[in-house]
Amino acid sequence: MRFLYPNMLWGLFALLIPILIHLFNFRRHKLVYFSNTAVLRNIQQENAKTRKLKYLVTLLLRCLFITAMVLAFAFPYQPEKQLNVNASDNLIGIYIDNSMSMKGQSQRTTLIEDARQSARDLVHKLNPSNRYLLMTNSFEIQNEYPMNQEEMLDQLDRMNTDGAPVPMGEVMDRFEMLAKQHGFSTSTLFVYSDFQENTFDLTAAKADTTMQVVVVPMLPEFTSNIYIDSVWLASPIVQVGLTNDLMVRVVNQGDKEVKGLPVNFTMNGTMAASTTVDLEKNGTAEIGMQFVVENNGEQRCSVSLMDHPITFDDAYDFVISVKPSLSVIELGTESSACSLLFDDDEQFKYALMEPSRFDLAAIAKAQLLIVNETAVMNETLQQTLLDAVSEGASLMVFPSVDDPKSNRYLYGKLGLTLMETDTNSTSVEDLALQHAFFSDMILDLPQHPDLPKVKQHIRLKTNGLSTPLLTLQNADPLLMMETVGKGQAFVMATALNPIWSDLADNAIFVPMMVKMAFMGGKMDKMSYTIGMDKMLVLSDLNLEGDRRFLFSNAERTFELMPASEVRNGKVYLYLNDNLPESGFYDLLVNDTLNRVTAWNESRIESKMVFADRNDIEPQFKKAGFNVAAVLDTSDFATADLVEAMAHQSSQWKLFALIALLALLGEIAVLRFWK
Repeated sequence: MRFLYPNMLWGLFALLIPILIHLFNFRRHKLVYFSNTAVLRNIQQENAKTRKLKYLVTLLLRCLFITAMVLAFAFPYQPEKQLNVNASDNLIGIYIDNSMSMKGQSQRTTLIEDARQSARDLVHKLNPSNRYLLMTNSFEIQNEYPMNQEEMLDQLDRMNTDGAPVPMGEVMDRFEMLAKQHGFSTSTLFVYSDFQENTFDLTAAKADTTMQVVVVPMLPEFTSNIYIDSVWLASPIVQVGLTNDLMVRVVNQGDKEVKGLPVNFTMNGTMAASTTVDLEKNGTAEIGMQFVVENNGEQRCSVSLMDHPITFDDAYDFVISVKPSLSVIELGTESSACSLLFDDDEQFKYALMEPSRFDLAAIAKAQLLIVNETAVMNETLQQTLLDAVSEGASLMVFPSVDDPKSNRYLYGKLGLTLMETDTNSTSVEDLALQHAFFSDMILDLPQHPDLPKVKQHIRLKTNGLSTPLLTLQNADPLLMMETVGKGQAFVMATALNPIWSDLADNAIFVPMMVKMAFMGGKMDKMSYTIGMDKMLVLSDLNLEGDRRFLFSNAERTFELMPASEVRNGKVYLYLNDNLPESGFYDLLVNDTLNRVTAWNESRIESKMVFADRNDIEPQFKKAGFNVAAVLDTSDFATADLVEAMAHQSSQWKLFALIALLALLGEIAVLRFWK
């Protein structure tokens, strides 16, 4: 045990005062005459022993009181918690959490500005010969090398204040790696963070015993927050001039309910819709807004609300891509009744493709793929169709009339087994009207509906994952649906040939096929998340020749060149650096606009739930880290490190408690010991 203020120990000489008082009794004795002294002599002898013991106990309690008070004011602390900040082979790291939640309001300014100022005070107070390393969630290379005091102060001033959330374990591992990489035998890391529960994860971290950790929790003044969590379209296809519904999820991360909060929807900078939302405390609400798109192409959209003081998640940017037509490809040697439906409609771009000469790029771009009864495909083409469905396309498969058991590989991958051909005439008995496929297509059926009649069909055995949409009178499924990745696969047990059924002439055929095309809209991703979406996949690019990719904002004041790779007919873009802020960024290919992308801050930071200050140190220690102290930002401005760390010791409280007990004990002895 050491003392922060050892000069206070001179106060122990005050112990002489009670000792001198007890050695010399300066109290005057009053002489009282009494006629019979025999009885008094016995009483006096008996009380003298009790009085001496009482005086001795009082003396000890007074000495204990003075000693405990002096030791408490001398501020004892644990010497084993000293920092290695002045060692020549020690690297001093400063990690400042620059995620969006650190922009929350503090008592003075914002949490991140308090952390930056505290780090400046720390660097100023340490030895100028120390070597420093600055870390943020951005992991900027220019900051991650040993710097002198002047360079460190300069980098703190230039520090990027916008970063994506990063797990704490990843930060610790990176600092340990950098310290060893630069040849330092020991290191000390000062951690400035608000320690949000969503990112305070040390389970995967590898603790290094040569590293000391000083934790500086940053606590915001306000923890309530209202934010837009996500948006999505009610229908995957948006068409010019037609009404669509935009769904918005709003979250109230606070203990007060909110009534009538305005929510605005803008498209290309113009107000498209507006509504209000009521939110229960700590509740979630989903609202819908109707809108109409007037032009084809990519629409820059944003949904916003007003909420203070946390504002980074009050807007959600996204892109709605309106395609002039939907691509429909029919595979077969001859066209079927599907060509009559799609070929003459300007809304669709129809093409017949022979299975022996298929176009891989065209299949990847198609919204609806139809395998008609004349198509016999090899396994490569069948797998290509499955890959397209997994990316969001719709697939409709009719059985082959020449060889009903062909294309077995495709059926098997969809969890179906081809059985025998049933040549008994029957008709459709049941439609799954409650299923989402029919719910907005058929509002009601007449008492005796005209449903498709089937002369022969293939009996299908399912593994139980497929959903029957049409069922025959003999309980055999006629139309099966199964989700494959992002898309949907449909399998019909009968063909369109009149010898097999009258399906092509039935009223249900047209809306059913159009619905499949709409479901396979293969919409581009509406938005991306900064710091989380590191890879973009482009499947609609011409792979011939050289390509130069570039992300740029609308003003062309920022540019980022991603790494690219061509694999399996697709282009993969890798973002090694984070975009500077949320908003819209153009993807340029050879300086030509290819598409518009929207980027938002992660909503992980929107949940204002923080680790308890008393639980932070135990979690670091549980992960194996050597925690030297848990400090406040004010400690670096008003004291040196030894003083700041000594103030974390609670030993002075023990001595203060002992002094209080000694004082109470003395009062009890003098008052109640008769």
